[in-house]
Amino acid sequence: MKQLKSELPAGLEKIVFRCLVISIAFLLFWVAVLFFADQLMVSVHAKFFGISDSDLDKFEYDAKLIHYQLMGIFKLSATTLFLIPWLVLRFSRDC
Repeated sequence: MKQLKSELPAGLEKIVFRCLVISIAFLLFWVAVLFFADQLMVSVHAKFFGISDSDLDKFEYDAKLIHYQLMGIFKLSATTLFLIPWLVLRFSRDC
């Protein structure tokens, strides 16, 4: 029973760290798509929402703004849900 209690924080630390790495990889992929394929992304979303060509300039600005805001929310969520718990588990293990 004692060994199970000592292995639980280490296992939880590994899981949280993997979730952190996956969320960072997803965020980097999102940034790369926004940086390299922004016109493709905007055109696909415009066709999906039925935006006409005359309104495409305003929609492009709004779409990029929404993506940047969502990336910020995602980064804040990943930090709160994965980075801080991982740091707590990592540094409390050594005490």
